[in-house]
Amino acid sequence: MAIKNIKLGCHGIPERCFRFRNNPMPFCARCLGCSIGHILSLGIFLLGYRSWYLLALTGMIILLVDWLLQNYFKLFFSNISRLITGILGGFGVGCFIWNFIAYIFKILILKL
Repeated sequence: MAIKNIKLGCHGIPERCFRFRNNPMPFCARCLGCSIGHILSLGIFLLGYRSWYLLALTGMIILLVDWLLQNYFKLFFSNISRLITGILGGFGVGCFIWNFIAYIFKILILKL
């Protein structure tokens, strides 16, 4: 039994989704890329890499430019390019998230 019409915070436009067994996934290629980027950023964070600012900012700018070109200039991008820019942007956002969480924990531990 398949679950249909699930919205996971994504528009799920079928043309922008990868297909699995000839059915569109419930999330677009960019959202899939962002999720992969978040997971990669966690791995990098756990490995102790801390010089992430420029890399994270670059990834988020690339994602923003891709989104702006598509939505305001109506340029078409393939799902592969959406996936790649999603990974870069998701990685950037993930880097900020994990380092922010670490910063909050550091503050909490110092106050104890």
